[in-house]
Amino acid sequence: MNTIPIIIPIFLLLFLCLAPSGYCQYRSQNLAFITPANCSRIQYFNSIELRCELCPNSTKPSLDKLSCDCDKQQKEISRNGFLPVCQECPLGTFSSPDRFECLSCQNGTNCACSPSDVLIFRDTAGNLLEDGAFCGSCGAGFNRNDDGVCVKCGSSCPCENCTNSDKVYSRIKLQNGIEMRSLYIENHLPNAIKLCYERSIQSCEALMNMCVLQNYEATSSLNSCGQLDNIKRSFNPWQNAWDPLATTDDSELEKENVIDHQYKFEPDSYFELLFARYDVNGTFEGFFTSEQVFLHFCGNTLNPFSPFLFGRRYQKECKVKKQTYSDQAQHVRGKLFEVYLKFLDEQERMKIYPLHALNSAIRVNDQLVNYPGKDRNRWVLTRRFYLYDDYSLGFDNSSKLFRFAAKIGINVVLQRERDGYIMPPYLTIEYDDSTEEILESSLEVIYQNDPSGYDQTLIILLSILIPISLFWSAICSYSWGRRQGKPSAVDASSILYFLVCEVSVLGDVFFALFGIIACWLTFAYKNQTYVLYNMLSDDQEKSLFHYIIAALVLKFFGLLFTMGALVFQETFFIDWERQKLKQSDEQGMPLSRDLMKSTEAEPVVIWRTYLIANEWNELQQYRKSSLALQAVVMIVLMEYFQFKNYALVEPEFNRNDVDPTTTHSSVVSTLAVTVFIYLSLALIQVVVKVLIVERIVTDPFHNFVDLCSVANISVLSLTHSLYGYYIHGRSVHGKGDAGMGEMNEFLQRERNNLCGFRGLEPGSELQTFTVNLPSLFRSKYDEIAALSKQTTSGVVGHEAITSKMNATVEVHNQMNSFMKKFVDHSISDIEYIVRDRPVLEAVLDMEMSDSSVVGTFT
Repeated sequence: MNTIPIIIPIFLLLFLCLAPSGYCQYRSQNLAFITPANCSRIQYFNSIELRCELCPNSTKPSLDKLSCDCDKQQKEISRNGFLPVCQECPLGTFSSPDRFECLSCQNGTNCACSPSDVLIFRDTAGNLLEDGAFCGSCGAGFNRNDDGVCVKCGSSCPCENCTNSDKVYSRIKLQNGIEMRSLYIENHLPNAIKLCYERSIQSCEALMNMCVLQNYEATSSLNSCGQLDNIKRSFNPWQNAWDPLATTDDSELEKENVIDHQYKFEPDSYFELLFARYDVNGTFEGFFTSEQVFLHFCGNTLNPFSPFLFGRRYQKECKVKKQTYSDQAQHVRGKLFEVYLKFLDEQERMKIYPLHALNSAIRVNDQLVNYPGKDRNRWVLTRRFYLYDDYSLGFDNSSKLFRFAAKIGINVVLQRERDGYIMPPYLTIEYDDSTEEILESSLEVIYQNDPSGYDQTLIILLSILIPISLFWSAICSYSWGRRQGKPSAVDASSILYFLVCEVSVLGDVFFALFGIIACWLTFAYKNQTYVLYNMLSDDQEKSLFHYIIAALVLKFFGLLFTMGALVFQETFFIDWERQKLKQSDEQGMPLSRDLMKSTEAEPVVIWRTYLIANEWNELQQYRKSSLALQAVVMIVLMEYFQFKNYALVEPEFNRNDVDPTTTHSSVVSTLAVTVFIYLSLALIQVVVKVLIVERIVTDPFHNFVDLCSVANISVLSLTHSLYGYYIHGRSVHGKGDAGMGEMNEFLQRERNNLCGFRGLEPGSELQTFTVNLPSLFRSKYDEIAALSKQTTSGVVGHEAITSKMNATVEVHNQMNSFMKKFVDHSISDIEYIVRDRPVLEAVLDMEMSDSSVVGTFT
């Protein structure tokens, strides 16, 4: 009982494989690459099934080996596909050049005609000559064809057994919805239908070509596509092969095992397209390579194989005058094509696989459905197409319209699970019937893969990084609240700061994440041998571009906040200089015999403070890298040395032997190359500045600290109410206002270790600290700062300016005295300790200990 569910699908599979339609072969098999040249002298080339077959009975291959012909002593009475039904000619007669008649020579003369003559065997009405054939020249109204036969009006003559009065549907709908009658189809369709019913393969192919010209539209049994459907019910010449008429859905593009060739990123790794060309009359003209079939008319490239280097994103666009385009397209006029992918399978056997085309002119329910941007589930895939058509439109010769393939795309879909293997590629063809004088033409080669892997990875990364950014912003907000002396960790200002911090952090996350993604995809894509990575699709690149724009906006607001923090930063310069006592007048005489009365204190000179303040402001603009140098070097590398060509989407890192007009970059590759080169230059500048310039030439930070020590001035910079940075610049000599000789003596004593260390603590050289101040410090600081406002209130005019200046001086002196006492541990209730900063605090940039009572210098 359990075997029945297993037997049923096996039976159905066998039924489909053995069905007359050849379902399994049509749906899944690639073909051995065989051309007419591979056929032996007794074989012909079956252009439907693309293989060599024996000519049966006494027939022999034709000169082009595309069919079988009757023997010289036989005539053809009918034809079954490629094979004629022959009949022996009576004794004393011979077969006509077209093998349709048995002829006798006139008056027993020799019918072996010279090259300048032809065999005449019909009269002007087309009837056989009763007296027999003879050698001569074609009369008026006749032309000599390639078989050496006189025929009426040459190869352009319409069928002889039909008239324009036969009912046929000859309308062709253009891209803009306008319908036009086709004189060409009205003249040729009836005879093609008649001969196709008689199993003439060429006529069936001609009928197929007219169906393609009518955009595969089976609106009526009177048009070519409808007639083909009727014929195929009784006689299907494509039943064991890929049916060019069959319109399929996108499931044909999902087969994984039909192209068993592993492509690599190598200099000579090309994917080769093979084009089967058909004349509009149904004649199979053989296989042509991609360089023999010009898919666009934008001029020849230096390398005709350039578009087909595996992994290269190729795009060529141009504008051509209408007349120039028409002249250049004459070699594809009246030609239709089917395209195959040529490759070596895993056993090194040459194979071909038929590719499908996404024809923009096909309509379903009078709607154009075959556009890459539309719903893929509605696509209708076909096989045969044309590149240029100026003969099927219009009912008279006055029509100047023509249709042409304006945009051709070759889409290569990489498999996700098998590195280097591809799904069946497909063509996208957008036709144009524009009446403009300037026409646009383009050819594009696109590599695609399943976007779900990248999308899932991106979602996972964002799901991890965004919560981390929120957590980090919460830590920053909590730390900010503590440094501001907030009594509560959650209040309106803390929440506002949390939002501001999240804006900046999220901008950093987007920049870092998508910069790394861009660099990884670009450089991994170029460096790979077995194809594992692919560039992003257009939709994914648009999404990445939107993230980058969002990051720029977020960082802009973060930059505004940083600039605001710098503006509101409080910096105080502590002057340790003691006042000097003046004991004499200008003539050097004592003011009084009483020394207490003859001593006068001189104010401390302010110029040292101005000097330090100026150097401090200049130091705030100091960078490890030069923006001007960065911009100049960046432009030279990108433009002169062509580093920008590294962004071109193609295998390997090659910047010189590429054509940037055809090989295009992408948003991802451009971002990757720009970010990588910019950051590399910045890193080089930083390394040179830190390891060479600052160690050998000059170090602005150490120089500033030394200047503070010489000037006897310390710097306290508060970025928050209770948090900031301190530079201890107290001179070990007790003063900084000294002459040249005295100052030189001070420096000599320091060099000889004859004085103490410059550090804050005895026996220490450490002069720079991160400070966390107690709450009482801020209270006292604000109390002194508020004195200037109280002193100047109620005063106007010039007296207000004088009063304000006096108040500023007084407040400065009090603040300086307060700062010195605090640093010297002279205030019992406002104290601090010096300690090393724990690693966790340095990593999180947050103080773990309570400094509200006793401050910390770390």
